Amino acid sequence: MASNFTPSHVTSVQLLEHIDAGVLFEFLKKYKDFFIAENVMPSSPAAIDHVRLALVFASPKEQMPAELMADLFYWDEVADMGHIEDLVEIAEKHSIPLSDQVTIEEAALLVRMGAPDAFEDLHAVYHAHGLLRKKKRFLSYFATVADLPKWTKPSQKVLDRLSADMDVWYDTQKKGRGTRISVVDKPDAAWFIVRHGGTFKRENALNDGNPTIVFFRPEAYDLLIYYHKQGELAIYNDGNSKKERRAYCTYLGKHLFGNPTFFERHDAEKFTLEPLRKRGREALDCEDVPGVRTARLTYLRYKFRGDNGHSVTHRAEDVFEGLENLGAHIPEHVQLECMGVKLRPDREVGGERNVKLYSPNISVYDHEADAEMAHQFLTECGFIIPRQGLGKDKS
Repeated sequence: MASNFTPSHVTSVQLLEHIDAGVLFEFLKKYKDFFIAENVMPSSPAAIDHVRLALVFASPKEQMPAELMADLFYWDEVADMGHIEDLVEIAEKHSIPLSDQVTIEEAALLVRMGAPDAFEDLHAVYHAHGLLRKKKRFLSYFATVADLPKWTKPSQKVLDRLSADMDVWYDTQKKGRGTRISVVDKPDAAWFIVRHGGTFKRENALNDGNPTIVFFRPEAYDLLIYYHKQGELAIYNDGNSKKERRAYCTYLGKHLFGNPTFFERHDAEKFTLEPLRKRGREALDCEDVPGVRTARLTYLRYKFRGDNGHSVTHRAEDVFEGLENLGAHIPEHVQLECMGVKLRPDREVGGERNVKLYSPNISVYDHEADAEMAHQFLTECGFIIPRQGLGKDKS
């Protein structure tokens, strides 16, 4: 694991004491030689020293086997982020027995031992939620066909073939193999979570106090969202490579729809900020937008045409109010580049949500739940350019 990793969740003595001793003992036996060397390998489940074991987990050493470190990493993160319902679903699918009194930490350990691949897929899903909780830039690509096929969640075999093609592509880019793709169905979209390797790196390190060089390939996560009613593929890729986004368009089209040219391969124009200029404050009217109570413009940047590079940025609690106070308006002959809007959801819990658009096709959201709500707002208020000749989803 090429990262700064210090387990925090599964290093609690009280937590370890609440895991069935037999389950924990079976896990320790997998790495018996290491735990013997650390003087913490018990002779039986009843002899587990939870205090000393927690100290070993909390301070991974150079001698710790890579497989054990990987187990601790996934166990720690899923136990911290996970939901028992997700673990129960995997356990039932893989015939892993869970007691009625099982804790989420114990369930995570059992599933990690019994179904490691499914467990890593679940971790990828949680990681994707984490990606969307942070501000991320999505670039959009659209279907080229007139009639969108009915959406069907792809099988694992299809995902494996897609991963294999991406493996070959990453190999040509000197990023190695090991691509893993999982999919999560949402009401109006499908999330494709892609774990793959990055460019090989080296770092200076110490091994038993002696200087050395460590070579490793970092892990990267990308998130692809396919809106099957609009035929839109929104891509966040960690490396921000245009070639990589084009590869995703090609291979998703090939394996999901039998057509490598199903998606456009250029950065399409998705957004227009013209409603702000043409309709002013009325462009933010949310009366007909489900789930949104109010919207206000808090950021606007536009650039004057020509070679001078002259641009103007407005920041305010309400940009339109600020313009009105100045007796000003958005000029007719400027290029609108970026807008920031605060949306207030209908639901009582939670405050305003930030949405930022960069013309022609970059969107930035604060939270995972914002994407669907913002997409609805942008569509209804005319900030998304209608796609000419694109049919509707047959589902």
